[in-house]
Amino acid sequence: MAFTRALLIGNTRWHWAERDGDVWQMDHTAPQPERLAGSPLLWAAVGAVPPQLIGAPHRRLTLADVALADAPPWLGIDRALAAVAAWRLSTTMGCICDRGILVADAGTVLSLTLVNGSGQFVGGQLVPGLQLQLTAMGQGTVALPTVHGAEASCFDRFPSETAAAMQQGVAAALVGVVRQAFEETGALLWISGGDAPVLAQGLKHQAIPFRHDPDLVLKGLVSRP
Repeated sequence: MAFTRALLIGNTRWHWAERDGDVWQMDHTAPQPERLAGSPLLWAAVGAVPPQLIGAPHRRLTLADVALADAPPWLGIDRALAAVAAWRLSTTMGCICDRGILVADAGTVLSLTLVNGSGQFVGGQLVPGLQLQLTAMGQGTVALPTVHGAEASCFDRFPSETAAAMQQGVAAALVGVVRQAFEETGALLWISGGDAPVLAQGLKHQAIPFRHDPDLVLKGLVSRP
């Protein structure tokens, strides 16, 4: 079946792709169960699966359907799809080197996925994402406030206001994780996910080269037959 719609169910957001002629239009939203009605979906999930998808005429993509060599059975399908998409894009641009690619997907969790120069999965890291860290500080302390998100322009190194200091600290920590992985591997760095603009701002400040594509996971999904 040729699908004209696709969906990746994340932990906090849903990621949609709809074909318009030869072009896929992609958007990222809060959960929208009402959009599940209509033409069949090609879909995958790392978050909770809504009941509307159970037994419906849709096709669920699993890790076994993703052509990522040496991927272990526990690997999240979002990480596998992003890695495959980044590998294909890098190959198309002639950017693959012996050190492979490193994908930093900054979603609910910041995932780092390393693929070697032969296209084989090597390993990675998982770190609580920006909002998870901010929420943990707010809930785990008496004095700190509940803070939601951070702007890409939050890189004032030493802000005086408490919420800004929390945002800066978490953003700097995430950028530091990505920078260390990049420097240790020398791989071509790709960033994606909802908080990728925050990563991008920090990486630019530190002159770390990277490629930013907000739709890596969806591109990996819709490239499947």
